[in-house]
Amino acid sequence: MTLSIPDVANWKPEQLTAAGEQAGTMSQSLDTAVGKGSTQTKSLEDGKKWSGTAGAAANARMDTEKTRSSAVSAALLELKTAFTSQTQNLVEAKNKVIQLRDDAINQTPPFDVEANGTVNATTRIAALREHSDKANVEGLVFQESLLAASRTWELTNALKTAETVAGQAKTQVDGAVAKLEQAFSGLGEPSANVAPPASTVPASVSSPASVSNNSPSPSSHKPNYAMGNHNNSGSSSGSPYSSSHSGSGSPSSSAPTGAMPSGDMAKWIAEAKQKLIEMGYDPKDIDERAIAMIIEHESTGNPYAENQWDSNWAAGHPSKGLMQTIDSTFNAYKAPGHDDIWNPVDNIIAGVRYSIATYGSVNNVPGVVAVDQGRAYQGY
Repeated sequence: MTLSIPDVANWKPEQLTAAGEQAGTMSQSLDTAVGKGSTQTKSLEDGKKWSGTAGAAANARMDTEKTRSSAVSAALLELKTAFTSQTQNLVEAKNKVIQLRDDAINQTPPFDVEANGTVNATTRIAALREHSDKANVEGLVFQESLLAASRTWELTNALKTAETVAGQAKTQVDGAVAKLEQAFSGLGEPSANVAPPASTVPASVSSPASVSNNSPSPSSHKPNYAMGNHNNSGSSSGSPYSSSHSGSGSPSSSAPTGAMPSGDMAKWIAEAKQKLIEMGYDPKDIDERAIAMIIEHESTGNPYAENQWDSNWAAGHPSKGLMQTIDSTFNAYKAPGHDDIWNPVDNIIAGVRYSIATYGSVNNVPGVVAVDQGRAYQGY
């Protein structure tokens, strides 16, 4: 037996009740928040304020988050049950141990109670022997020893019961916590655009030039263009394509204005590839067709493209440029002297370096692989 009387005396079952109530409140709040977000997103489309590919992608994303958050909500309710279902048993087990202990030590003279539940009559027997004038003192001593043994049996059994109840409560809570952690991990990185299940993606999302709303599996722990995983800094190159962007990684409020950069996508890709080869990258990892496919789906070839609808925009670090990088990711993967996120060549260089670092080559980017296999493009 590992539990002692002091262990049980220190139990605070009421804290389990409070924790269970908190888990229930969190479950209710989560359902309310996600339901509200889903309803409001849908109302934008219904009200013709936000429709088309971007609207469909937003609704698909919200449906996905609603499904995933429901799993978390259910796990929280199970945790509430785990906290509260054993509370009364724990209270009763604790009360029984404390009652038996107190009854023994409050006798006059008192019984001696050890931490492990053993009760002896040493003090009581000593008091009896002080009155040796009694006719049958040894008989009384024997009776006291029997009473102590009986109390030991009751108290040690009460401790065993307490240990059993505590073990059951721990098993139930541990199981609920494991389910909650599993459900929570299914949410993915909150700042990332997590790919929804294929069954929830409207057909319009897979069309070219759709707003990217997908990413690698959240369990991959890989950096994502929609994730602020880096804090590298750099200085602006003074490119004619840049406006309010700074090399420190702080996002500008909008893309620069003015004429589009001269040249076409093929020239931008060729220039970026040449720079990457000079940096030591293997040409076979820099497939022009794959790069063009990514650009077409991420920005439709617009160097000033800026995602202004997702959580990254709301958080102040929108995806920008041809390959839709956020500032921190661009700063982490940009090449020396290519410091302008709005410059198409600079943006391609950073995007390709990220792709190679994450997937081994641009051909292995999930969206490229998906299209090659006849499936819908996936944002990376």
